[in-house]
Amino acid sequence: MNSARNQCRLEPSGTTDGNCVILNDQKLTKMNKPFLLLVLLISACSAPKKEQEETKEEVTQVKEQELQAKYLLAISEIDNRVNVLVNDSLIFDSGTIHNSPEVNFKIDLTPYVITGDEEVKLKLLNGLEPYEPQADAQWEVRYDLIVDGEIVDFVHEYDDDGRIGEVFETTYIINEWME
Repeated sequence: MNSARNQCRLEPSGTTDGNCVILNDQKLTKMNKPFLLLVLLISACSAPKKEQEETKEEVTQVKEQELQAKYLLAISEIDNRVNVLVNDSLIFDSGTIHNSPEVNFKIDLTPYVITGDEEVKLKLLNGLEPYEPQADAQWEVRYDLIVDGEIVDFVHEYDDDGRIGEVFETTYIINEWME
């Protein structure tokens, strides 16, 4: 059987090639009425179901997006080096930064959040590697914890006690940011 015969073509004149149903003129060609009614009934029942499924999927996607918060660590000042770890895995190293300049590091923690029980650890190192005794008295770190665009904590730690190496460390649990 030629597949072209099974296709419906509407000619520019508004007529068909003879294998189709013209509903607006209420003419039936090459089909009987009970068969046509069955086809229309099946089409009518299946189309809304597909639309309902698509709508249900869209609503589910929106709800999933609403439930997934965006977690950021925004660091604005470092003297000399910051490391950020999630569950003891290093995800960010600022490198050595001198003289406490203002910086703009935004670390997206969202990809690391699975259960909300993850530990985020921030460590500040003062001085230069290999962190042996040296003349670098001051250290400083300033950062914000941000959830969905809102600052939930602001931290500014500094001192001029002359310590070298790791001088500041703090740990956060993601779920606790919301409390």
